[in-house]
Amino acid sequence: MATAKQQAYERIRNSIFSGSFQPGYQLKEEALAENLGISRTPVREAIRLLADEGLIDIKPNRRSYVADITETQFEEVFDLLAFLESYSAGLASAHIPQSGLDKLRKLNDAMANTAAPADNREFLELNSEFHQTIHQYSESHKVHELLMRIMEFPHNLFLKFNQIPDWHNSRSVIEHGLIIDALASGDKNFATVQMRAHIESVRHAFRNLWKTSDKNQA
Repeated sequence: MATAKQQAYERIRNSIFSGSFQPGYQLKEEALAENLGISRTPVREAIRLLADEGLIDIKPNRRSYVADITETQFEEVFDLLAFLESYSAGLASAHIPQSGLDKLRKLNDAMANTAAPADNREFLELNSEFHQTIHQYSESHKVHELLMRIMEFPHNLFLKFNQIPDWHNSRSVIEHGLIIDALASGDKNFATVQMRAHIESVRHAFRNLWKTSDKNQA
């Protein structure tokens, strides 16, 4: 049975992804607790978890808002993802077992079957699990801890634009296959390069989406 914190986490997260709580929306603990029928403590804990994932901003005055993103933040986070994810993949290449590789192939196959625009959210969830599976084998607690704070960034972009560059989904599946092959080879530099190339490819796709969105709003 889910705890009160887990229930609050899922309800708030689902409200964010459904668009009920849009970027900039203030999350009031008392109102949320009353709506969920629980105390404020699990709501506060759930908000902190979502803040760690980058979905919520907690201001110095302790007020919480659904996160929005500037173009500068976009570039900064992708700089971090490019460095940390590639470094972590290189570390994982020395430790990932066959069962881990099998799981990655299964996830990538599932992503190939959910590449249609209507399945964007499912694609994002599978993509997140794919990357998390790799990084759990880095055997570096610090690298893993840092990555978990920014791993959900594509979800933030989905919230901002209400879409992802889904034309890139099939390309991501191909790039994931190359990453799996590099991990299976046990070659640290090979795995590092393949992951770095993938992150830069995703950055390029989202950057184009950002520019297109700006033109449509002009």
